[in-house]
This record gives sequence, structure tokens and C-alpha cells, in this order.
Amino acid sequence: MDSQAISEIAAKTGGQAFINGRIATITVKPEMLRDACAMVSSIPGLYHLSTITGIDIGEEIELQYHFWKEREFVSVRTMVGKQSPQLRTVSDVLPSAVLYEAEVHDMLGVLFQGNALMGRKLLLPDNYPKDAPPPLRKEANPEEIRRLMGLE
Repeated sequence: MDSQAISEIAAKTGGQAFINGRIATITVKPEMLRDACAMVSSIPGLYHLSTITGIDIGEEIELQYHFWKEREFVSVRTMVGKQSPQLRTVSDVLPSAVLYEAEVHDMLGVLFQGNALMGRKLLLPDNYPKDAPPPLRKEANPEEIRRLMGLE
């Protein structure tokens, strides 16, 4: 693990780095996410964005962009408020992010400004109720969603 590079990225983006052996996490403010992801992907061998994880943690949605190289893992982590969850896409910097961001949009309702797939459903059925919360949000009620879709 290039601990120095990880620490420098955290410093340049105003974030914090946590390094534990071959696993590192850089936590940044939403407006620094693109820069941090671009910097991580420029570390030799860490160009591969393997996925984006989104987690409803209550008042915010946590997003983690996961990179890996052999047995080393680096995640760039940020939080967005649930009331207006929006971020600028990183898909222009990391093309592999386009589908991962679309998945997070479908499942958690985060809008990625500039992502060509926003406004289209990737994982949800076309008849998913417009007034229902995204299915991985804590306030989503599966029984109510099934009723609104005419499945019960």
C-alpha cells in the first residue's frame, strides 16, 4: 500500500485517511469526491473502480467508491444529505462509474449530475411507483411498494 500517496490525497482534498495494512479509506466532502477519485485512480495499478457502495445511514447516504490492485483496496468515502442527495458524476473521469452510479440512483435516489443514465431505470421495473421511496432507503416499506405496483 502506498500510504504516503493515500495521505497526500487526503491532505490535498481536505479529507482524512485511515490506513490499516492493505486497506485504506479516504473520507472527503462531496465537492472533493471527483478530485479524490481521480487522484486515487492515478496511483499506479489503482485505476480500476470495482464498484460504488451506497448505504442509508439515517439523515445521510454514505457513498464509497472502491478501487483495488491485487490485494490492496482503497475506498473514497463521502456523505450526501437525504433531503437532496446530489453529486457531480465521476463517470467523465472514470467511465466505469456510469453504471455503478445508475445503480445507486435506482436503489437510493442519489442524483449524479452529468451521468448520461440519470432519468432512466437500470434495476427497477418501469412500473416502480414514482411516489415510493427508493427501495434501499430506510423509509421504504416493501409491502406498500408491492401494493402500489399491484403485486398484492
